[in-house]
Amino acid sequence: MKGKYLGDYLIMGIIIIIGLAEVVHLAAVFLGLPFGRGAVLWGGLAGTAVLIMAGMFLYEWKKCKWNPEKKEKRNVIDGILLILFAILVISQLIFICTGYPAYREGDMTLETVKSFLAADGIYRINPMTGAAYTAGMPMRLKVLCLPTLYACICRITGLSPDFVVRILIPVIILLSCYTAFGALACSLFPAEETVSGRKRACFLTAAALIMWVGTYRYGMDGFQLLYCGWRGVTIRNCVLLPWLFSLSIRGKWMSVLLCILAEACIVWTLYGCGWCFFAALGMAAAGLYCRKRMEKSLRER
Repeated sequence: MKGKYLGDYLIMGIIIIIGLAEVVHLAAVFLGLPFGRGAVLWGGLAGTAVLIMAGMFLYEWKKCKWNPEKKEKRNVIDGILLILFAILVISQLIFICTGYPAYREGDMTLETVKSFLAADGIYRINPMTGAAYTAGMPMRLKVLCLPTLYACICRITGLSPDFVVRILIPVIILLSCYTAFGALACSLFPAEETVSGRKRACFLTAAALIMWVGTYRYGMDGFQLLYCGWRGVTIRNCVLLPWLFSLSIRGKWMSVLLCILAEACIVWTLYGCGWCFFAALGMAAAGLYCRKRMEKSLRER
């Protein structure tokens, strides 16, 4: 089985941060923990997790840097593809950082974050009216933690909710998206194969181009990534699923379980919660089928 990639640490760190936000969120919803205390608790735990993951990343990076066997020779075509990929990603970053293309219709994430900060509590006031909640809300929606995560970032850093929700988070998700696709490219085209570097570069360039093309219609992954990168469905489709496929190919099923749990914390049922679980089942079935076919072929020989 293939080992770890550097990009794994970035995505693992994001999943851990989401999990810590879910703990704080549930404590505030069911135990009445004040939001301010929860934000401080989240900040301490998340900061510790980030330092640990950064240390592991640097350690692995040094191992890769000083290991001559892992270095691959690149030619002009590989360089051109990588430059094209970089241009596509940079143009998408500029597009997001302008702040204007954010899709706001029917989305109350920003208003919900502001209500958490204003009330120092989770779902105490209606973000649309400013009054206290008089009716309940679906429990499956109430337990989702992304608004709490964004509000914690605002409280800890002092950044405005508009900047965090519409620019900072979409930029992080964009970079995480291509990190996940990079891990998938490395899994599909291992270094032992001929011209694996060119195949990976082609794969990443095609992925970035498809994201641009996919902005033409609401619901497409490209639209979700470039217009509403703060949504849970965007994180699931563009980060968790590609990384899950990479993990499945490498046989790292414990990390696959983390993808399933992370999706449950950020995606509402009506937006297709459970796709990571079904994708994992499909990959496990495909792997089992391929293994059986290989064993049968070996016996026949």
